[in-house]
Amino acid sequence: MGYDYGNARIAAMRGRLLDRAAISRLGDSATPSVMVAQLERAADWAPIMRRVAPLGTDPAVALEAAVEFHRSARLGVLPSYYDGQERRFVEALVLPLDLERTVALLRRRRAGEAGDAIASTAVPGALLDASAISAIARAPGTAAALRPLLEQEIIARDDLVAIVTAETRGAPSAEVESLLHDAIDHARWTRVDVRGGEAAALRRLLAHEREAREAMVIELTEAGPTLATVLDRTTRLAVLDALAALGPRDPLGIGAVAGYVAAVEAQAIRLRAMIARVRARWSTEDAAPFLAPSERPAWLAW
Repeated sequence: MGYDYGNARIAAMRGRLLDRAAISRLGDSATPSVMVAQLERAADWAPIMRRVAPLGTDPAVALEAAVEFHRSARLGVLPSYYDGQERRFVEALVLPLDLERTVALLRRRRAGEAGDAIASTAVPGALLDASAISAIARAPGTAAALRPLLEQEIIARDDLVAIVTAETRGAPSAEVESLLHDAIDHARWTRVDVRGGEAAALRRLLAHEREAREAMVIELTEAGPTLATVLDRTTRLAVLDALAALGPRDPLGIGAVAGYVAAVEAQAIRLRAMIARVRARWSTEDAAPFLAPSERPAWLAW
């Protein structure tokens, strides 16, 4: 399977994503329950909403869980559409979701939460399916917890040893998470460390992501967490929107995949904002930055 098959599947999936007008209408819902009812009528979301229904009576909780299950379902299937080097490129694009899930699991483990409780509520990642997530949650130690990542080549063995060593000597959680982040970055760069224009484009994308993370650290120091978070989300939306717009222009290449991944992530950011708007009764002005058209970053040229 090359790009032809996978990109055709992506084109069909892309057409089922919520556009900005639909997301805005969700944000106009009177209550979270009304928002749930609207999503239940959307073809791409009905199965997700049925899945999260048993999580409890709080519709806002169900909505948050639905966003995460939707990300996992749509991004997790993408590698299966491709073979060979194309698959490795796709994995490089979706691995950040596995990083996010692993960090969340490790934090819950450190907090002393029971493995069964973690496994029953944790959401799969991209390469980390429900079985792998359950294994991480229930593992007796850090080395065992990270073994599913090693098996899926999400981290390399040397990186696993470094993380376990840091955990064993009692390193702060921030240091351990930084090592994990570096390890998954290493795995992503390894997947795109080949010749060709597509690999070069992906390396530029990964380099920009690294620069954006470094800028976020500076913002946290200088502006504080609240303003830094808003700036990060709006800046990230601009990049995601630009990538999403460029995706259809590369129907036979990795750009289509990058565009779809970006569109899914942008949809998730906007939906979380609309959930907050309905739950916390944000004003139209509060929600506007998440819905306004984004200006294409100057550095981005696929």
